[in-house]
Amino acid sequence: MSNPLTQLANLGQSIWWDDIRRSYLVSGELKRLVEDGILGLTSNPSIFEKGISSSCDYDDAIQALVNIGKTTEEIYSALTIEDIGAAADVLRPVYQRTNGRDGYVSIEVSPLLANDTAGTITEAKQLFRFINRPNVMIKVPATPAGIPAIRELIGSGINVNATLIFSLEMYEQVMEAYLAGLELLAASGGQLDRVASVASFFVSRVDTLVDKMLDERIACAASQDDKARLRALQGKAAMANAKLAYARFKKVFSQPRFAALKDKGAQVQRPLWASTSTKNKNYRDVMYVEGLIGADTVNTAPPNTIAAFKDHGTVAATLEQDIDQARALMGQLAVVGVNIDAVTQKLLDDGVRTFTDSYRALLKIIQDKRARLLVLGRQAATLGDLAARVSAAIGELDRQQVATRLWSKDATLWKQDEKAQVEIHNRLGWLDSTKAFQARCDELDAFVAEVKAAGFTHALLLGMGGSSMAPELFRSTFGVEPGCLDVRVLDTTDPASILAAEQAIDLPRTLFIVASKSGGTIEVMSFFKYFMDKMRRVKGAAAGENFCAITDPGSSLEKLAAGTGESRFAPPFRRTFLNPPDIGGRYSAISYFGLAPAALLGIDVRQLLGRAVEMAAACAPGASCQQNPGLWLGAVMGAAHAAGRDKLTFALSPQLAAFGYWVEQLVAESTGKEDQGILPIEGEPIGEPSVYGNDRLFVHIKLEGDTTHDRAMQALEAAGQPVITLRLRDRYDLGGEFLRWGIATITASAMMRINPLDQPNVQSAKENTKLVLMEYVDTGCLPETMAILPESFGARVGAFLQRVRPGVYIALMVYAQRTPEHDALLTQIRTLLRDRFHVATTVGYGPRFLHSTGQLHKGGADNGLFVQITTNPAKDVPIPGEKYSFGVLIAAQALGDMQALQTRGRQAIRLYIPGQVKKGLEQLAHVLAEE
Repeated sequence: MSNPLTQLANLGQSIWWDDIRRSYLVSGELKRLVEDGILGLTSNPSIFEKGISSSCDYDDAIQALVNIGKTTEEIYSALTIEDIGAAADVLRPVYQRTNGRDGYVSIEVSPLLANDTAGTITEAKQLFRFINRPNVMIKVPATPAGIPAIRELIGSGINVNATLIFSLEMYEQVMEAYLAGLELLAASGGQLDRVASVASFFVSRVDTLVDKMLDERIACAASQDDKARLRALQGKAAMANAKLAYARFKKVFSQPRFAALKDKGAQVQRPLWASTSTKNKNYRDVMYVEGLIGADTVNTAPPNTIAAFKDHGTVAATLEQDIDQARALMGQLAVVGVNIDAVTQKLLDDGVRTFTDSYRALLKIIQDKRARLLVLGRQAATLGDLAARVSAAIGELDRQQVATRLWSKDATLWKQDEKAQVEIHNRLGWLDSTKAFQARCDELDAFVAEVKAAGFTHALLLGMGGSSMAPELFRSTFGVEPGCLDVRVLDTTDPASILAAEQAIDLPRTLFIVASKSGGTIEVMSFFKYFMDKMRRVKGAAAGENFCAITDPGSSLEKLAAGTGESRFAPPFRRTFLNPPDIGGRYSAISYFGLAPAALLGIDVRQLLGRAVEMAAACAPGASCQQNPGLWLGAVMGAAHAAGRDKLTFALSPQLAAFGYWVEQLVAESTGKEDQGILPIEGEPIGEPSVYGNDRLFVHIKLEGDTTHDRAMQALEAAGQPVITLRLRDRYDLGGEFLRWGIATITASAMMRINPLDQPNVQSAKENTKLVLMEYVDTGCLPETMAILPESFGARVGAFLQRVRPGVYIALMVYAQRTPEHDALLTQIRTLLRDRFHVATTVGYGPRFLHSTGQLHKGGADNGLFVQITTNPAKDVPIPGEKYSFGVLIAAQALGDMQALQTRGRQAIRLYIPGQVKKGLEQLAHVLAEE
């Protein structure tokens, strides 16, 4: 049986393959196609998009390019140039056999340059030079900007595929550009026989649009006869348009102007019929091949159309048939209100937009793959007996399409209750905040410049929980850039800490950042009252110049900052940053709550956001959960929790130590509810494998080059403990970690069937505190409560610790000033407890931990032993406008928390250290060491 493709060639028409992907090249499929009669190949961004997104063909190549530091655009160029070059090599024998008539492979300049003549010329010349094959054609769109580019490129001896031609007028301009280009080439002494061009005239899209317009007219037609006449015009415009174009081709290339160029070796610029797959299922599937067969033409068709034509296509010279009918049809369309010029202009506009969208989508796919591979290349895990559980969890997450549902903010991932779903959906704005805040960097720059110019040298952030954790992390991790504001964080009601914060700043030159999502947090408003009172003494009514606010729209703090609140402490603030209200507090690092203080410190917020965007791309849908850094980490956390390994233990490079405070709140407050939870263990020294039970999952987060915990982690892995290792290139990678850990936490929460975006048990301690304060205001005394004095530590603490059992954790809750000395002693105490009982330990300073692990203490599993440590302030500090002091407030908070624990039936004791806290902690450490 004769080959239809060969029969077409005998009639002067070449069939080109409109598709490319690496598998064709690697498997030898393209070579087989050439042997079967394919004489060329075309590509475009849409084709590359499908090839890269729908297969793993390019993953190894992308990984190699990522490893050598290539950008997204560089990866795209490398992939396409490599494929086009390889395809050109396969088709080179055809090129040689046909003396340069066929054997071409087309590659398109960036569609973003469709309206940029100079940019098109520059990129086309670069592509032609880089690929360095004589049988490569550069595709240039036939836009007003593309026409002069075609002329220039032909004049430079570069093969051109003029694409996206729909109208006869634009086709005339393309042919003129080709001829003018040949004349330029001849004038410069170039070889005309070495340059070739095709004019890609798009076909089926004309019918698609015209048929739609006719359908609209059919629907409004007055009679059945009118409807029938309109239907008779359908499915004919595309072929008529192409046949009229071919007639013009014949006329132009039969004139003396071309004859003179032909004598110098020039080829005709062949019409290439593009978009020849049938879109309407009611039409014959090969109609745009069968109806457009003629000499000196090319038909580029996708694989399914070529296969159909080989199976049942009819070969005959049809292109010059029915020319008069084609002209008549155009007149009939005009009569019924179908303006073919308007049709073709819209198709050109749509074509440019479609290819531009595909190009951007392709870059996004590569960007996501690049980001994913970058992150995956910096993470590792030895999961031991968790491996099978994690594998099953990943499979289930894939089956439930969690990646797609998460990014679409599908609240059913966590809860089926409609009320809870509304709350969840309205708290997932942080998923999109990275790109949104990239657009606000100029605003932050301007604010920093303003406060510097105003003479500010210090800033004190007055916050609590989610509003203070990220700023403290930034201050501890990055420090203060020279010439920038020394930003400090106050998030404790301990009187000594408040006085220390005041002494560390230059009051008149300090910017106070009042940060509260709700605007009514008791600690934050108490701080504000204290420091506003101080500033009013210094600056009077102008005190507000030293204050700015970060809050949600409509909050009481917004009104206060505007000077419209009811408080007498309310001169208007210098500035108010209104944060997107759909970002929950502990997820707010990439928002004004974190970024404004970061900018004041001199941190490059653009770079920080860039790393977050990179992580967002890595965690985007499009790959399995195994290849999604955030979902994978969440799957491990969730599987570990299900296996009883619910103590998420962190080993951090020293420079990253403060990240532990931030992630502690995120994980504890998000997962500690409904009698379950994942307990983050930060700050506990890493010990020998023998001191741990089987309830741990270790996470080693390290900066490149840091070896602090390497040997300890290797020992844990060798002992069978599960260890995750995450390597950060530098501190700015924390921008990505905010997002990774947010996604991991809500993923683990989905596996646990809990709502990660509420904190139902935090309120109980707040209400108890409020009641204690009311009693104090009424009586002048705090309620009496049982407390253990240092002289009784030995017997009472020893008896309490007899309740320790496997899987328990011991929480030290300290209502005192945080100092290096206290930190060191508490670390000693927790290490003694861990090594003696082989249980996990935590340390939290009150009241800050109430907005962090405090939720898990009350709402999580009943597996904690709670040791509350309180003291009396050496010097108390009043709260202006209130009948209680900071000393009373922190005491009330400690009492309120203890009552909340007892109400929940938790096992807790209260240690009271009068006088110096350091001595009391030393005595407690001594008691534990002696036992």
